[in-house]
Amino acid sequence: MTLDSMMACCLSEEARESKRINAEIEKQLRRDKRDARRELKLLLLGTGESGKSTFIKQMRIIHGTGYTDEDKKGFTKLVYQNIFTSMQAMIRATETLKIPLKYEQSKNNSLLVREVDVEKVTTFEQPYISAIKQLWTDPGIQEAYDRRREYQLSDSTKYYLTDLDRIAESSYLPTQQDVLRVRIPTTGIIEYPFDLQSIIFRMVDDLLYFVYPHVCTIFPLTSVLPCIKHA
Repeated sequence: MTLDSMMACCLSEEARESKRINAEIEKQLRRDKRDARRELKLLLLGTGESGKSTFIKQMRIIHGTGYTDEDKKGFTKLVYQNIFTSMQAMIRATETLKIPLKYEQSKNNSLLVREVDVEKVTTFEQPYISAIKQLWTDPGIQEAYDRRREYQLSDSTKYYLTDLDRIAESSYLPTQQDVLRVRIPTTGIIEYPFDLQSIIFRMVDDLLYFVYPHVCTIFPLTSVLPCIKHA
């Protein structure tokens, strides 16, 4: 009998259980350390609507699991909301930029669309379908779209508004491209891991705060606080 086996026999049940748990913990730590070597963590930084969330969606489609039909259904109301948001933005732009609407019915339709609370939109039905389709044909709205660099407008506006017939169908299911194009207001941290050539990429979007430590000894005391960058 070896010394180790003799000592094991002398250990109490509680001590043996403690030793077993400790061995499991050490095993898990070694496994985590090994996995960490093949994991890259990427923090996406950028201004609003710079494409951070879109980039994550692209990686999910190209290198991840993509989007199932059930996943796509969850984007349906967001597509509708994007359409209303874009049209409302262009209607406001015609007023701000002093662009007249050409057609008489455009005035009534613009009032109808402007009254919609976008956050409550879950469907896309008449009379809003016809109103938005008609407004999109008005030269005044087209000019507002052409001058979109003078105000904030989603870059997916034309994509959705030129395909309203498909989107307005009762059986509408967003395509992968629809999902990629949709603008989603980011209200928290989005994290999406995916494998690429045996390397795990863990992407994080939209942190509330970003702290950048910096050596402050070279600055006067009154300059210490600005050393912490608030993003």
